[in-house]
Amino acid sequence: MNQSLIKILVNAKELNKWVPTRFLLKYGIQKVDLLKLEDDDLILTKRSTSDGLLLKLTLKGYHHFNKQ
Repeated sequence: MNQSLIKILVNAKELNKWVPTRFLLKYGIQKVDLLKLEDDDLILTKRSTSDGLLLKLTLKGYHHFNKQ
């Protein structure tokens, strides 16, 4: 996964914020298998009517990606 993308998701977790995927397109989010990350309990996804698909790291995902 792109290091910039990891940094954004880790920072959002620290601020307890959800990140719309539309802001992550330039970091290659379309190449990431979100279903696999969700199955591994590393990320949460949520649909919003105004923002579309939103992402947030789980605590397990935060610890996994923060050590990189």
